[in-house]
Amino acid sequence: MLVPVATAAVLTTAPASAATVQQTLLTCQVATTPDRPITFNPPVRLLPRTVTAQAGIVLTGCVSSASSAAHLRSGTMTVHSTGRASCAGVRDVHGKGTITWYGADGRQAGVSTVRPSVEKVAGYNPGDMLLGGRISKGTLAGARLTGTATPTSNVNSCATKGLGTVHGVGRITFTA
Repeated sequence: MLVPVATAAVLTTAPASAATVQQTLLTCQVATTPDRPITFNPPVRLLPRTVTAQAGIVLTGCVSSASSAAHLRSGTMTVHSTGRASCAGVRDVHGKGTITWYGADGRQAGVSTVRPSVEKVAGYNPGDMLLGGRISKGTLAGARLTGTATPTSNVNSCATKGLGTVHGVGRITFTA
C-alpha cells in the first residue's frame, strides 16, 4: 500500500541556468479515519463544478531529514477547501486547515495553519485537493506541502451517481 519515502532533497530545475534545491523537511503517511471521510458538497460528478471538500486526516510515521522537524512524529489535520472538481480532477483550489503535531512521546508538539492551494490536480481522486498548499503560520511556517492519496472506498460510481464521500491512504511531504 504505502511505500517508504526517501527524505533526500528534491532538485527542481529553473529556466536557463539556475537550479533551486528544495529541502524535504518531513514526510508522513496520511489516512482518513473511519468516522471522518473526505466529504464533497455537492457530490463530485462527471462534469466540473464548484465543490467544497472537508476532512479529518491522520498523519503517521513522520520521518524528518531537517532539525526543524525532527521532533514531529504524527499529527491530525482538519481541512476545508473549495475547487472546481470532476471525477477526472480538480483545479483552482483554495481553503484553510490546521495540523496539530505530536512528538514521539505522544504530546502536542506544535500547531500549523495550512492554506490549501492547488492550481490543478489531474487524477481520479478529487480528495488530493486537500493535500497541497503552504503552511502560513506556526510549526513549519513557510513550508510547501504536497501529497497524494489512493481511495480505499469505491469511487466507480463517480460519473454515474456522484461521489459524496471517500476514504483514502497516501503520503504528504513538507518542503522548504
